[in-house]
Amino acid sequence: REWREYERTSTAVLNAYVRPVAASYLGSLERGLWDVGIGGPLDVMKSNGGTATFDLSKQQPIHMVESGPVGGVIGAAAIGKLIDHPNLITLDIGGTTAKCSLIENGEIKISTEYRIERDALNAGYPVKVPVVDIVEIGAGGGSIAWIDKGRALKIGPRSAGAVPGPACYGQGGTDPTVTDANLIAGRINPDYFLGGEIDVSVDLAREAMESVAEPLGVDVDQAALGVIRLANANMINALKLVSVRRGYDPRDYALIAFGGGGGMHAAALGAELHIAKVLIPPAPGHFSAWGMLMSDAVQDFVRTRLFRSEPGSESGILSMIEEMRANGEQYFADAGYDRDKVAMSCFLDMRYLGQEHTVRVPAEISGLDSATLNERFHVLHERAYTFRLDSEVEIVNFHLTGTVVTPKPVSTRAVPPQGEVSMKATREVLYDDWGRLASSVYERGSLGPGVTVHGPSIIEEPASTTVVYPGMTAGVNEFGNIVIETGVGR
Repeated sequence: REWREYERTSTAVLNAYVRPVAASYLGSLERGLWDVGIGGPLDVMKSNGGTATFDLSKQQPIHMVESGPVGGVIGAAAIGKLIDHPNLITLDIGGTTAKCSLIENGEIKISTEYRIERDALNAGYPVKVPVVDIVEIGAGGGSIAWIDKGRALKIGPRSAGAVPGPACYGQGGTDPTVTDANLIAGRINPDYFLGGEIDVSVDLAREAMESVAEPLGVDVDQAALGVIRLANANMINALKLVSVRRGYDPRDYALIAFGGGGGMHAAALGAELHIAKVLIPPAPGHFSAWGMLMSDAVQDFVRTRLFRSEPGSESGILSMIEEMRANGEQYFADAGYDRDKVAMSCFLDMRYLGQEHTVRVPAEISGLDSATLNERFHVLHERAYTFRLDSEVEIVNFHLTGTVVTPKPVSTRAVPPQGEVSMKATREVLYDDWGRLASSVYERGSLGPGVTVHGPSIIEEPASTTVVYPGMTAGVNEFGNIVIETGVGR
């Protein structure tokens, strides 16, 4: 119930388009789960960071767009709360993409300006539903490295996917990928890929990398390092898009990296952005799935209503909020939730009078004061656009988010290692400015609170690898997260 008719129409059409397929799929999944004895409540992850029942999701499948990557952001916020570090930048590196988001004071950023199929040549299709604000680029483990007509090295957006996959998989792929480059650089253990379940070939990776090395007139090692550097540069740009370019200083945040490739690139990216602390959560390859378990039932309610935010306007603003809150509680009650357990938070889309676009401003439902609200708007506007005006302020959209807290897994504390921690092996690893260095290799499962690992070193686990650069140290906190101190900062 908000303005911008084209965007609303696009959203309604897209929802109608996918609804028959989504409803059929969810129905089939539901029956399948019942058949194997899973009879508890079933929920679907939504793009706003919450969940909804299967029945609601069958009616509004558009709310599932980008719901997979959102799980990782929810998990990152949960870890931030657990370790009392509410300011985080997230980095999720998978097989085809790298995805970034920013969490400030424990709050996940939400946008209603999402578009699907958008690229440099296509405006895409607007989806006017709340989506966790994620920046995504084509730079994952399977992203293909290639030389353009100007003899410049490029990475992505094409990906080798899972089939045939990177050249090192030996499944017929011949294009060099970021995974091949990390294997050549010694950062990936060829004998411990997915815990040793998948055989990968360094020779096939090197053979594929020749297609990059030969046109550039460098050897295969230099070409592999060039691919890693370019992938890192692309990821740096994405991290800046969610931080620097929106008025946030990365030095005020910790970087939390997950996905199968997160740990291999995170320390270098953190140092480049002068982020002092980098976190790698337990089981980073499966972290988004864990994050989904940390979510709650969430529904957003938005309504456009123009209000001047000025002294005396509080009663009209509160009246609108109260009306929306009552409707929201009824929505949850109709969906089968206990309306007494619904918690409502309020945000207002505000602008200077005469402007076209708005800034999202948090507002207190109780004790609303227009002067405080306007000052908060001025601060957020200046952060986003570098200026403030001595002009009247207008509310455009009222945005209420209803939440019902759901049971979550209990986060257990890590157990300190028994006895002295020994190295698993020593391996030659290629680093950006140091060349190949003998690096200590550790099994992550053998590390625990109180252990400190000095770079250059590699920390291995079945579905991921963490690289600790020379001059850096890595420890394990009480909840099992690897904490890399980059040695840089303000």
